[in-house]
Amino acid sequence: MSSSEENEVIEPVEEETKRVVVAVQQGQRRRVMKGMGYNIDEKHGYIYLVRTREFKSLNRQIYKVGRTSQCPDTRITRLHKYTKGSEIYLILQCHVNDVGLIEKEILEQFCLKWDPGPDGSEDFIIPTAGELMEAKQIIFDVIKKYEEKRLI
Repeated sequence: MSSSEENEVIEPVEEETKRVVVAVQQGQRRRVMKGMGYNIDEKHGYIYLVRTREFKSLNRQIYKVGRTSQCPDTRITRLHKYTKGSEIYLILQCHVNDVGLIEKEILEQFCLKWDPGPDGSEDFIIPTAGELMEAKQIIFDVIKKYEEKRLI
């Protein structure tokens, strides 16, 4: 076997190993175990809006915008880290290069409309049901904008 033939045999094995490693890093163990294909150029994530159990039990209308970059065919473990009794109001999947950019823009728009939570973090006081619907619409609109950019 010539050296060029050896390279042809080795390259696909190395590429497949790379795909498996990247898939596992992105929380796709189930997909790998089922033998499903994985494109290492795929990018996805989720944006979510949650009210934690603590704020719910205190009857405070404080919500958090968050993100995670986990694979859509696995359990979203990030959301399961919130304490039992937290309310998840919205989860939207995004197919973008960097879900962090979407979260950043959403947070910027929220800062212009609502006061930050008690610790000044990514929690926002959204006092009425109408404003909660407005917050959801902001999230939809930002994700739509990034999805449209991706398709160009």
